[in-house]
Amino acid sequence: MDSERSVTSARDVAYAYLRNGLMEGYRRPGEILDDATIAQEISVSRTPVREALIQLEREGMVTTPPRRRPKVAEAQPDDLALIIAPLGTLHALAAQLAAPSATSDDVAAMRAHNAELLQAVRDDDFGRARLADMAFHRVLVRRAGNRFLTSSIESLEMHTSRVVSLYFHNRGPDGQSAREHDEIIQAVVDHDGAGAARATRGNYLRGLSLDGEDT
Repeated sequence: MDSERSVTSARDVAYAYLRNGLMEGYRRPGEILDDATIAQEISVSRTPVREALIQLEREGMVTTPPRRRPKVAEAQPDDLALIIAPLGTLHALAAQLAAPSATSDDVAAMRAHNAELLQAVRDDDFGRARLADMAFHRVLVRRAGNRFLTSSIESLEMHTSRVVSLYFHNRGPDGQSAREHDEIIQAVVDHDGAGAARATRGNYLRGLSLDGEDT
């Protein structure tokens, strides 16, 4: 049993290491992912690395051509447009489910993340602004308490982060996004599920639109 837990832990370490590199754009599309090299980098055996690569292939981040080694899946700037609509819809559903049962702690957390977003915008720190924006919305995702919804959102966010890191380095949520967050917060304070969903959908579709960004 201890051996099984050890393998699982090593797989989680390998998965997190690879996932972060893919999301942050450190590993470029088409890059070969050599399991022996990766295992050496994080001091684990090759087996958990292979298992992590299989999981990432299921999630569309890695591809393994026939009789070839795994490599980073290709990504294009216009992938973002394909992700935005379903991601915004899922976040809207999370907001609708969460708002009726949201707590004062949830509201306080959302306000704190929104304040961090505004400060990041003032500092022209686009990466920090994106993280604050994601943290804001995740408060409602957690409160919704639907593990399948959470899993779907996390998968799409992984692809979103990757495309943004690869192609849109200098864009992130702005002051308008923070103002739209205030509308979401008010709907949550009012326990208005429909209003929270409507405001979230509008915010997400506009806030993630990076049309016109230079690549």
